[in-house]
Amino acid sequence: QDSSVLIWFLSKGGVLILTTWLSQAAVEEQTSVILLILKVLCHLPLHKASPENMSAILQSVNGLRFYRTSDISNRAKGLLSRWTKLFAKIQAMKKQNRNNSQIDSQS
Repeated sequence: QDSSVLIWFLSKGGVLILTTWLSQAAVEEQTSVILLILKVLCHLPLHKASPENMSAILQSVNGLRFYRTSDISNRAKGLLSRWTKLFAKIQAMKKQNRNNSQIDSQS
């Protein structure tokens, strides 16, 4: 729950470790491990992760959308939906900040 610890985890490559574990768990059909990792991913501030790390985890979670267990596929879809909304909101805020900066510099 401590955001500084979570950001430290991300900065030290934690997302890539989770991606590897998630991929291995999917291949080995370890549903309890997959569910646990998906739960962990819900709590990480992934908007602070590097784009390369985000790409890797997005691909892994995206691959679970059609997993044979509906609980896992539903959680993966929900997580992707949540991330999509989060990143859209962040992009909108960045765009608004750029526009405000341009207006300020013109004034």
